Amino acid sequence: GAQVLDLGAESTRPGATPLTAEEEWQRLEHPLRLIRSELPLIRLSVDTRHPETAERALALGVDWINDVSACDHPDMGRLLATSPAQIVLMHHLGIPAVREKYLPKDQDPVAAVLSFLKARVEKLQDQWGIASDRIILDPGIGFGKTPEQSFEILRRMKEWQVLDSEILVGHSRKSFLGLLSSKPAHLRDPMTIATSLELARQPVDYLRVHDVQGHQEALLLHRSFQYGLPINYTPT
Repeated sequence: GAQVLDLGAESTRPGATPLTAEEEWQRLEHPLRLIRSELPLIRLSVDTRHPETAERALALGVDWINDVSACDHPDMGRLLATSPAQIVLMHHLGIPAVREKYLPKDQDPVAAVLSFLKARVEKLQDQWGIASDRIILDPGIGFGKTPEQSFEILRRMKEWQVLDSEILVGHSRKSFLGLLSSKPAHLRDPMTIATSLELARQPVDYLRVHDVQGHQEALLLHRSFQYGLPINYTPT
């Protein structure tokens, strides 16, 4: 039921070892080719901050480049200007993330993230002529934010209506859920789904999750309460 498959080979969690573009591509190439061959209609996203990897992925026909650095590398914007692919820009304070490096606690986290992403969008538009409807914005939950700041951003996603771009949120199993539960990451799916249902009420276009089937069922029920049972509803 996933609409987009997002593949990444480089971990960006705190303390992770960065990869070179060549190391990253060695991990990505075979699964990308296999998925594109076996599932030709599925939209594919590659999670990379390396222009060399992005260029190779685009040559294989991927649909999105999910750049967690928000185009820190100057060559990424130049490359994406030559492609019709969608572009995901994520807020961060450094990639890989650094523990204990957060937005200032006296700063409004929503305003800070919006300001950062707005500047990145304007740069892509002004320097490379990339239209806002190709850009998808990610608040970067857990990247450079305390759990409380991440929760506050998710609670106020309606304020993102000031931007013209679509919104993607990657909140699945993340550590901010530890504010309410001490369960390890792999047991956080019920809390992730609860968060997703709240985000579905707000102007969020994409949810980046692990438990796709669980979300499909929960969102079907959510929409059914809002709009009535779907015409093709069949009890299972």
